[in-house]
Amino acid sequence: MKKLFTAFLVFMFFCSQLPAASGPDQQHNDKIKKKVAECIAHSRRVTIETYDDRLLQGSVDEAGPDTFVLIGSGGMTKLKYSDVKNIKWPSPHVKTGIVIAIVVGGLVGLTVLLGRGLRE
Repeated sequence: MKKLFTAFLVFMFFCSQLPAASGPDQQHNDKIKKKVAECIAHSRRVTIETYDDRLLQGSVDEAGPDTFVLIGSGGMTKLKYSDVKNIKWPSPHVKTGIVIAIVVGGLVGLTVLLGRGLRE
């Protein structure tokens, strides 16, 4: 009886340390709804990560109270807000930085080529 009681106490101690299943709470769902509404308002292309480790890309077409529709290269996908782990889109500053880097790189390359041509 003493061994059974000890085993029970050890079991209770370690089981209380196990994390509970991490599902999205209402606050997370509201955050995703807000981001989806913003995507629709600004016609943004998004990358969506789901809790089942899918990575989807496309644009949000319509949104309802519990679900929204993502249109991508794979067609239409209906998603629940509670299925979405993260939703993000590229910053306009990143796009601008990439364009500037390409232009500057092209100008440097052109200068180097022209500088070699003048020496010869």
